[in-house]
Amino acid sequence: MASSPAHGADQQLRYTFDNRFSSDQHFLMTVKILQEMTQRYTAHPEIVQFTRRLFNAKRLRNHDELGEINAIVQYFQGTHTTNDDLNSIGQPLMVGDRGSYRYQKDPYGHELFQSPPKVIRDIQAGESGADCDDIAAACACALAAAGYPVMLMIVDASEGAPGQYNHVMLATKTLGPNEVFGVDWFPIELIHPLAVGKSVRVTQYIPLYIEQYDMDKKTVKLIPNAFR
Repeated sequence: MASSPAHGADQQLRYTFDNRFSSDQHFLMTVKILQEMTQRYTAHPEIVQFTRRLFNAKRLRNHDELGEINAIVQYFQGTHTTNDDLNSIGQPLMVGDRGSYRYQKDPYGHELFQSPPKVIRDIQAGESGADCDDIAAACACALAAAGYPVMLMIVDASEGAPGQYNHVMLATKTLGPNEVFGVDWFPIELIHPLAVGKSVRVTQYIPLYIEQYDMDKKTVKLIPNAFR
């Protein structure tokens, strides 16, 4: 993945999975790529500065942990959801931006992984187009850059296909107890207009960026043995 400051095609990886790959192998490779991107870009200067710019724009008080998390989530949900009226579709969420996040599927038969800085630059340029993998990685980096641990949550494709990789969400928690979730992890949905803490059925919790001191017994129980 390139480190050029310009947004564009040089900031994404394209994968075409061999037909001999099983769905489990495809899934594991996708998870490894998301883990690597989160750990690689969390302290990237553009990501860190983005969180500072966002929190100052929202005029958040010091130590307003839920306020910071909500600000990040709202930014990455964008203004193209079914909750947005026609007049507000695509409207930027920060001064200086030319657009907001828009969900777009990967090219048919291919898997694209866009770097978190590219995802943010494209939003700011009004050229956003990213799927749930891309936006989850970008949001995860922003959350971690702001000081919060992050896990990946895997959602069942359908009732008839339990465990099949279909959609990813995030989970995080505040460092201190909060009035809504206490010290528990809570889900974050970025594609559908669900509030923080609301979720469809989740089957797995997979660490993206968690330091060992946050891996208490309660957290470990959420994670399948293969990912501990």
